[in-house]
Amino acid sequence: MPAIITGFFSAAGSPLEIWQYENADVVTPDPDPKTCSYTHFNLSSENLGHTSRYNCWGFTFLPRRYWVRRSAVDTLLQDNCDPVPDGMVEVGDVIRYQDLVEGQLLTQHTGRVWQTDGAGHAIWIRSKWGGSGEYIHVPSNVPSIYGTNLAYFRQKAPLKGDPAETNKIADLWIKDSPGDNGQQGMRAPWWTSPDILVDIPPYDGAPDINPVFDHQNRIWAVVRNRTNQQVDNVYVRFYWADPAAGLPPASWNLIPGTPGHPNPLGPLTIGANADIETDYVEWTPTASPAHQCLLAIAYINDDPRDSNNPDPLVYPFEIPWDNNIAQRNVHVEEMENGANKDVSINVGNPFPQGEAVKGSLTAILTYSPGFPLLGYPKKIIPVKVSLNLRLKDTWVTLKPGDDMRRFKSPFLPDKLGLRERIIAGLTLPRLTFPPGKPHRLDIKISVPKGAVKGSVYYLHITQTISGMVTGGYTVVVKVI
Repeated sequence: MPAIITGFFSAAGSPLEIWQYENADVVTPDPDPKTCSYTHFNLSSENLGHTSRYNCWGFTFLPRRYWVRRSAVDTLLQDNCDPVPDGMVEVGDVIRYQDLVEGQLLTQHTGRVWQTDGAGHAIWIRSKWGGSGEYIHVPSNVPSIYGTNLAYFRQKAPLKGDPAETNKIADLWIKDSPGDNGQQGMRAPWWTSPDILVDIPPYDGAPDINPVFDHQNRIWAVVRNRTNQQVDNVYVRFYWADPAAGLPPASWNLIPGTPGHPNPLGPLTIGANADIETDYVEWTPTASPAHQCLLAIAYINDDPRDSNNPDPLVYPFEIPWDNNIAQRNVHVEEMENGANKDVSINVGNPFPQGEAVKGSLTAILTYSPGFPLLGYPKKIIPVKVSLNLRLKDTWVTLKPGDDMRRFKSPFLPDKLGLRERIIAGLTLPRLTFPPGKPHRLDIKISVPKGAVKGSVYYLHITQTISGMVTGGYTVVVKVI
């Protein structure tokens, strides 16, 4: 008989029926090509094959920890989620399958939306099939017993635990972008984390806009706990990478620890519904690119089989899908009227399969007034932006306009939550990215003489492969 696990509740306080089977940590590898794998920090992979430790509902709401009963998932869909109509589905949303059983529609299966078509329709799902493996599949490719009555939901609240307990449940969270609210899924541009902070010499404890080369920088992060229990034994790892729009796990380099400032740092304690600023790690970048990318991962441990982990990592190195992980690909340039600047980043195939892939690059230029209370000027003078992708080796210039359909962009930057207004854009379609070799994208930026001082321009570069946003880079131009 399975053991009953108590102490978990919905957002409305309803107790949840959760089980744990004997020998639940036994995993039988599954050769099915749609079987998912777990990538450890050391880049070794673990097949997420057949196991009775968690089922589809355990994957959806308590990632890989326990076997969740149907009554609990129905409660969670009611108390912790809002329905989402097909056509407005986003990555990270919950998909529910129902089937007619003895005249009654019953919930038979759930999963998470892994990819959409850009028009609000799910095209790939990630889910666990009972005691079988964890798979990525099209919505209709599931066992027939799960049914064909599909509906979508967006989780708006985390689960609750008994507040008298500690380390039973947690939801660690580092913001992916200024508009991130902690929910699972893409919040574009998800490479602009405001929670990864840099202090350059002379140190004053206040965040600076860019790290400096050949000098020791201090890097730290803000980490949040979204649940109502204190969590202990939290660690944070910091990485750097060369500037790029798409970064595979192997591209990230762990920042070496120094005496008194280890990396990873910890253990840390974060109170219920609280946040902390971590201590800093010391980093002296010595490479030559104009800017480097930073990554932070908050975690309890790196073991996908540990059912006692209150906040398991689900998709290591997959920034948009796991709110424990954040990335900072932001390069800030302060430029005067009439000034010019050259920036270069890498683009290319971030997948390890060793096959060429089809994709596109989109550049969107937005404007934000330096003094928001004064509003936008009557005439916005755009900075001039030109791109040269070495795959094509021709210069192209962003075209003025605010119609996103012209640019075929897969996202709106945080739905323009930073008072950004789209003023120009460009898409380079039908690109082929060969495996194993990044390609350089050169960017020329020119500030016109009539630009208003204090104005801020955001250049968002997005790399898309097979309809999925696989990375991005943002250049911020502040007119001084």
